[in-house]
Amino acid sequence: MQKGIAIKLHLGCGNRILPGYTNIDIQAASGVDAVCDVRDLPYADNSVDFIYSCSAIEHFGRHEWKGVLAHWFSKLKPGATLRLSTADFRQVCERYFEKGNIDELLGLVVGGQKDDYDWHGMIYDFESMKRGLEEVGFQNVRRYDWRKTDIGEMGFDDYSQAYLPHMDKEKGRLMMLNVEAEKPL
Repeated sequence: MQKGIAIKLHLGCGNRILPGYTNIDIQAASGVDAVCDVRDLPYADNSVDFIYSCSAIEHFGRHEWKGVLAHWFSKLKPGATLRLSTADFRQVCERYFEKGNIDELLGLVVGGQKDDYDWHGMIYDFESMKRGLEEVGFQNVRRYDWRKTDIGEMGFDDYSQAYLPHMDKEKGRLMMLNVEAEKPL
């Protein structure tokens, strides 16, 4: 990377390629810039300006996910932001008790199971995610509104905007836990 150019990573991108980001996934796909395991990023410590990860952290097990966050923390520059999105287990439970339809919720909880990587190993609510982020050193942990991000502004649709009923972004229930946090200066 050239000196002075911001390094913005999109981790676990799959086939959702973000312009202006280095799109990284464990599987090769059209538009993926780097094929690697997000547990072993090929960047120097304290060199990354921003990390965005949508629907990836849940693929790590209950005894592994904090180690993944710690690795990402080590790559970020002091003062840099991590933004992530994952299924919100509180919303999953509320939707289930409202509608009683487990089938519409299976992908959020256990993954799509379309390939060897499409399995979920962990569930989160805001409190558990906040604790995990703070344990590895992040601060100022808060929810974010996808509409007020660069992704929302460019009209990019990803799972951070997953609603039920599907695509009802006005009256539906947001099923994702959208959180950002900062590495201290």
